[in-house]
Amino acid sequence: MINQRSKLLLKGLVVIILPTVFQLVFHIILAVTLYQSEQEVYKVIESKKVVSAATSVVTKLIDCELIAVFYNSNRLPFLQMKFMDEKRKAELACRELIELCKGDSERTKNAAIIKESSLKTLNRLSDMFTEEFEQEIDVKNYVDSDVRIDKVYDFFTLALRNVDDLLEVEKERQASVGKRQRYFDSKIKRIIIYGVILNIVLTVGLAVYLTASTTMRLKVVLDNTRRLLKREALAPPVGGDDEISQLDRVFHATASDLARVDRQRKHLVELVRNELSVPLSKVQYSLHNLSHGIIAELTEKAQSRLTMAAHDTDRVIRLIDDLLSIEDMQGGAFDLVIKETSTQEIIYASIASVKQLAERNEIKLEMIDSNIKMVADKDRLVQVLINFLSNAIKFSAANSSIVIKTEALDEDRVRISVTDKGRGIPEEKLGDVFERFKQVDKSDQVEKGGTGLGLPISKTIVEQHGGEIGVTSKEGEGSTFWFIV
Repeated sequence: MINQRSKLLLKGLVVIILPTVFQLVFHIILAVTLYQSEQEVYKVIESKKVVSAATSVVTKLIDCELIAVFYNSNRLPFLQMKFMDEKRKAELACRELIELCKGDSERTKNAAIIKESSLKTLNRLSDMFTEEFEQEIDVKNYVDSDVRIDKVYDFFTLALRNVDDLLEVEKERQASVGKRQRYFDSKIKRIIIYGVILNIVLTVGLAVYLTASTTMRLKVVLDNTRRLLKREALAPPVGGDDEISQLDRVFHATASDLARVDRQRKHLVELVRNELSVPLSKVQYSLHNLSHGIIAELTEKAQSRLTMAAHDTDRVIRLIDDLLSIEDMQGGAFDLVIKETSTQEIIYASIASVKQLAERNEIKLEMIDSNIKMVADKDRLVQVLINFLSNAIKFSAANSSIVIKTEALDEDRVRISVTDKGRGIPEEKLGDVFERFKQVDKSDQVEKGGTGLGLPISKTIVEQHGGEIGVTSKEGEGSTFWFIV
């Protein structure tokens, strides 16, 4: 038994079985009508065979009579042999007629009458070859003078009349069969025409039914999938009680749950921003002032501990800032401030932000720039480039150099890359660098102060611009991080 929930399966079976049943019924009706038409054709063929056999009997009788007359006039011996041969053929024709008429009572009766009268005629004609006749005697006068035997003329004409009766009956039969055959031919044409029309109507009807009940509703569900990913309002419910409607209800329920989760997440973000970020910033400020001896003189041990506390506070604040950035970019649907800028402006702004870090690590920053004009969100791309530069500085040896290079790929695309000569990235780790909270080395989070969120944020920014981001690296020889917008 089919599960009551499998409504789509039932609809699919309707779409498959209904045309199949229609085709089966159509072919059965057409086959039966063709069979009936063929039977009428066979009846015509049988009737023509009967007519041919009856005509053959008449022909043989005429031949026998002519031979008897010529023999009576000329007394040629070979005519007697010829007569006997034609007589046998006439008798054979009568037997063939009887065989053809078997199975039909009316035909059998007429064939028996024809055979009886024909045999009587043949037997009477045979007497003309055994009795003494005068040369050139009139056959009719001879026959008329013999009152003890039936007249040959009467036998012959009776046989012809019987054959004529049979032919008349067959003519009527052929006319009736021809009329029925024309009826069946017309019926076959109507069946084919109506079958084609009904098949077209059925096909169109099923297509409309399938489209209305499945395809259109499925398109709504697919559109809701896109809307759900973009956190847009869903289309109204599709209705119904099949799997599509169940899936649509799940989407609406999921959308409601996601909306509730989004509200809770936003509340949590605001809580983090107000209750953690702001107080930590104040703590950070105070710790830095204390660690630098601005507020008071400290012992070396106290200053070391305050420096460590300030460093940890910096790392926590960076983590919070990165988490808030990820939240702002959730779903990749954050707003971009698109305006005219240039690669030179982006590079200068990025270098200014990391200059002190580079100097502290004794890293030289080199620039190969063509000052390419572009339209983009300058601040967001500066953020990407700062992430590239910060990572390159952290993992480069002292007294090494980092190269920032720009190049126009075509009229619409610009490639910006950052190349360092640091430790590089193992090949098996290349696919993880743009994933959240992923580090090439687990110790980097403590030793280098990384959060594992800078590159994922950069990826989101570049993809929001409709661009590409990537890295090429060889362990021990350095890395090149690049993006195309």
